[in-house]
Amino acid sequence: MNRKIIALDLMLVALAVVLGWQIRSRWAEERARERAVFTTAARRMAVLPPPPLIAPKPVTAVEYLDVAQKMLFSKDRNPNVVIEPPAPKPKPPLPALPEYYGQMHIADPVVVLALGGAQKSYRAGEKVGPFEIASFTSRTITFVWNGENVERNLDDLRPKEGTPPQAAAASRPAVGAAAAPAVHALSAPESKADDKNPLGVDMGSGYAACKADDKSPNGTVANGYKKVVIHGLMGDSCHWEVVK
Repeated sequence: MNRKIIALDLMLVALAVVLGWQIRSRWAEERARERAVFTTAARRMAVLPPPPLIAPKPVTAVEYLDVAQKMLFSKDRNPNVVIEPPAPKPKPPLPALPEYYGQMHIADPVVVLALGGAQKSYRAGEKVGPFEIASFTSRTITFVWNGENVERNLDDLRPKEGTPPQAAAASRPAVGAAAAPAVHALSAPESKADDKNPLGVDMGSGYAACKADDKSPNGTVANGYKKVVIHGLMGDSCHWEVVK
């Protein structure tokens, strides 16, 4: 037992001697390296001069234009004055449209209208007061007023109740009456003195409308006019024309 302890002690002593020798060697090497570093002259290195300073550019008034135009405490300030365009003028109100009393298609189609006066026949392109007749059919009529087209149904332009009574003309126009004469007009008011006159409103160009209560047969001649009755698919229509 004692021998083992002695052998262990000897091994520990040998290990301590080895470690001490290693530490001594390392220390000697570090000392030699330190002396070599301090004894070697330092190399001179070229020192670059510092870059030149950039001189500030001169101040110009343009750079402070935004500061001069806008206030710090008013974000809505704008030097550009916004000029609003003038409001468009309101369109003038549409005048009263002419009243419709009928139309006739013979050689040159005409429409019978009245605007605050007596009835008169008009053709396309003619003016009725402030209105110009652009076109008309058996159902609608188109006026030109203030540079715009105004289209109305003929039934909306007929005289309303409460206006002076107008004698009705013949019944509906015939279908396809472009080539054949067709009259569907209301006659002008007749006085009591003209009760014996069978002619209705003067349509112009030697034609006159028939009265609603006219019972005279086809071909009747009165006051230099001859009665003409046309039988169509939509009913009969009649007119008076000058005897040639």
